[in-house]
Amino acid sequence: MIRHTMRALCAATLVIAPVALTATPAHAVASCRVNGIAVSSTNVVGTAGSDYITCGSLAAGDQVNGLGGSDYIRIDGSVGGGAVVRGGTGQDYVLVIGSVGPMAQVLGEADNDYLRVGPNAGAVNGGTGLDVCRVASGNPPVNCEG
Repeated sequence: MIRHTMRALCAATLVIAPVALTATPAHAVASCRVNGIAVSSTNVVGTAGSDYITCGSLAAGDQVNGLGGSDYIRIDGSVGGGAVVRGGTGQDYVLVIGSVGPMAQVLGEADNDYLRVGPNAGAVNGGTGLDVCRVASGNPPVNCEG
């Protein structure tokens, strides 16, 4: 009887183990480059000075923050629902090649910024300063003078 029970437990372990090993993580991290250095994180942060930040797509909950300086931020994919892209203070150029998902935000923040995004189901906000915003379609930008 014990031998049969052990065989059943071993067989169950062999079936369950591969399932546990192939499970996907609850949240994928953003794959970005900050001033040429690869960064994989859910919270990508620039420096107090001017930065060059490029990323692929951002998943829900991911954040990119240029902080101070005149930053160039480029997202080559989409900005998933709930993700946030912040230019920070300084004259920032933020470009989102893909779409901006529901509940996602692209924020210029302080100073004169240029924001350009694809289809927008979220929020594009120039912030304070004289900002130029371009949205391909969807929700119109706010706090943009041009």
